[in-house]
Order: sequence, then C-alpha cells, then structure tokens
Amino acid sequence: MNGKNDRAAIAARFAEMLLPVTEKNGFDLIDAEYVCESSNWYLRAYISRKDGADISIGDCTLVSRIVSKQLDKEDFIDDEYTLEVCSRGFMEKPQTEPDGSEDNELGGEQE
Repeated sequence: MNGKNDRAAIAARFAEMLLPVTEKNGFDLIDAEYVCESSNWYLRAYISRKDGADISIGDCTLVSRIVSKQLDKEDFIDDEYTLEVCSRGFMEKPQTEPDGSEDNELGGEQE
C-alpha cells in the first residue's frame, strides 16, 4: 500500500468529506473507517439521526449517493473498495457518542 493509500489518512479524508453531508441532512457522523475484511476493502461510515429516530435504508442511501459522487470526483483511493453507509447498530463497538463522550451503554469497558 503506497502513501496515497494510507488507511488512517483515507479514513480521515473520508470523514472530512462526510461531515458537511451528514450535518446538512440532519445526521451525526459516528465513525468512518477504511478496512480490509476477507481481502476486500471497505470504506465505511456509521451515522445516526440528530432527532434520535432510527436510521432508515433511505437515510443511508441518501448519504451514500452524495458521498459516492464526491469520491468519484476526488478519486483518492487506488484500491478497489465497497462504500458502505450504516447505522451505528452495525458497529460492534461504537467509538463515541455524537457529543464526543465514550459509548458505554452496555456497561463494558472501552478499549
């Protein structure tokens, strides 16, 4: 993986791209990641709704379509990847709450 494809840098740039999209459309960005699973690369965003309602497939599709166009235009990832926009329910261990505090609603320790 060359410098253009540094995982942390890609995830950070992806998050920067997502923030205005999520803010404008009433969502919070919970996390963004660029990961390899079973030899497949995933560019993944976890979102929640600012109003507290459940995330719908339509919500994920909206964010995905907007960001996909930006990703195609900027084309900063060499690898073939799958773009996924998910609700925080798909996260095994949520990183933070929208307010920045650690998520510990199950009573477990944060790593």
